[in-house]
Order: sequence, then C-alpha cells, then structure tokens
Amino acid sequence: MVTTTGLSPRTFLTELKSELRGFWSKGAQHMGAFAKGPCIVCAGCACDPYREFEGVDYFECRSCGSLFADRERFEATTPGSRAYDSDYWSFEVASSRERSYGSSLLRLSEALLYLRRPAQRLLDVSTGPGQILDAVSQLNPALAERLIGVEPFPPPEAHRTKHPNYQIGFVSDLQGTFDGGLCVEVIEHLWPDTLRALIADLAKVSNDQALYLFNSAQPSFVKNVYPEYMSPHRLGHVVSYSIAAVRSVFAESGFEVHALPGRDWAFLAEFKGAPLTGEDLMTRVWTPLAENVALMKSGPFGHLLHAMGIESARCYLEAAQSEHLAAELARHNRSSR
Repeated sequence: MVTTTGLSPRTFLTELKSELRGFWSKGAQHMGAFAKGPCIVCAGCACDPYREFEGVDYFECRSCGSLFADRERFEATTPGSRAYDSDYWSFEVASSRERSYGSSLLRLSEALLYLRRPAQRLLDVSTGPGQILDAVSQLNPALAERLIGVEPFPPPEAHRTKHPNYQIGFVSDLQGTFDGGLCVEVIEHLWPDTLRALIADLAKVSNDQALYLFNSAQPSFVKNVYPEYMSPHRLGHVVSYSIAAVRSVFAESGFEVHALPGRDWAFLAEFKGAPLTGEDLMTRVWTPLAENVALMKSGPFGHLLHAMGIESARCYLEAAQSEHLAAELARHNRSSR
C-alpha cells in the first residue's frame, strides 16, 4: 500500500500509478478465470458469469443475451447414464399430463389461428409420452387424426400413449410434410448444435408458411420470474435462448421467428414467412383461415377449443399493447413537465 510519509508529490504519484497497474492486472487475471467467450449460441464477443446451478456455472452472452451452462463442466459432472426408473417417469408423466390437458391445448389452438395455410398435418415435436394426442382426441377427434407426435427418447411403453399417431424416432425419420404444430419445453434441453440440427430437419418436412409455436423460457423470464428453471441435472435445462438467438439460428434453415408480445416464454417460427408486428399477429387471430376454424370447431368440444385459442392470444397481445401505451403516456408526461 502506498503511503505519503516522506514522499514527494511526484514520487507518490509515480508509485500510486504502479500499484494501480498491478491491481488492475491481478483483477483482469481473476476475472479471466470466470469470464467465458465466445458465446456457444451466437459466437459473439465475451460472456459474463451469470449464476451457478447444481454445481454447474452458467453464463450470459453480452451479444445475444442467451443464458447457457458450461458444457464441459456439465458433461464432466453428469453421469454417463441416468436412472429413468418408475419414480422418475411417474413425475415426468404427471408433468406432461398437466401440460397436455391444459396449456398445450391453448398453444395448439393459438397456433391454428396464426397459421396461414390449411392444417392438413400437424406435428408435436418431442412429444414425450404423447399425452397431448389423448387430450386432443377427447376434445376434437378430427383434429387428433391430423396431429402426429414424434419422440426420439420415449419413456417405457407403460407410460406412453397408445394413440396410433405416436411415432418413436427423430424428426428426420418422419414421412411426408407438415403445416405446423408445437414444440413445448424442448429446446432448453438442447445445446446449440443439436438445436440447429433439429431445426434443419424440421425445415425439410415443413410446407411453405408452416407455423410452429415453441414454448421455452427466455432469459428475461428466467431472471425475473423463475431462476430455478436453469436446472442442469434435475430438469436438464442447459440453455435459455433469447429471441435474438433463435432468430439467428432458425433463419439458417429458412424460418422467420415471431416474438409473441407479452410472453417471454414462447415464440412462433414460420417457414419461409415474413416479419410480423404485434398488430399483424392480432389481425391473424381475428381473421384465421376458414378451413382451420372449421377444423377447430368440429368435435364435441370444438367450439371451446376455438374460443380458448382466441381468448388466450388476446389476453397476452392486448396486455402488451396496454403496457406499451402506458409507457408512452408516462414518457409524454415526463417530457411535458
């Protein structure tokens, strides 16, 4: 530590500068042990430490904003095989059933409203036990006939749906093409190279303007609402992709990503689509294709499915519009004082 005792002002300043240079040099070395770069998602600039979860460090990209686990550390601390016993699948099947008979039905209804081509064939990507096929069958059998669920790593047969449209395999194994569908709570499990491969395969089986609704927590949701979402071992969540990140990744395979205003946990991906604003999305909700409306309204609970889709989409879009108007009004009031 520099002291002023017996030092001239010039000597004091010289020694202080020297000590400060040493301090910053040590600080840089210290941060180098924690900073990480480039980003595994966008390969842009450096990344800063975010948090540690279950013994694995997570980082935040300064460029795309994604959160991701230290892959090397994760793979070093993850057992080579995991015990998928009856207790594990009991938990997973219960969680899947809750989504399949609840929120996933809303997401499917919304996707049909946003879709701008007739829904002849629909796909649920990485469907897990496939319970959404059972749920849709009860509400709308005609719609369920057009919905395929594909799962590359299925649970034991006792935990799977018996629906004939349940297929074991990868998207690349599917025959024919699709007009849209869902991908719920999947991409947060995938490293960027795996995600790129999945989206490239999805593009190969997608018709022009095929539209998929992806449900996965984005960084703002993780940080502000559910930090424990980034659970590498318990949940297997290794990446929280930002909208900027998925726009770049999906564009490589010809998809246009549409952010969903009011939701930082979902987005749309449209094959060979064009950019959309919030107003464009609202227009699609109110003017869906007649063929898709007829499909939604068929079956014993078809009208309920149609109404659910409209109300769910409106809820978030209109809330986002209101928040935007309130912010604009607040800025106007501040500037007029």
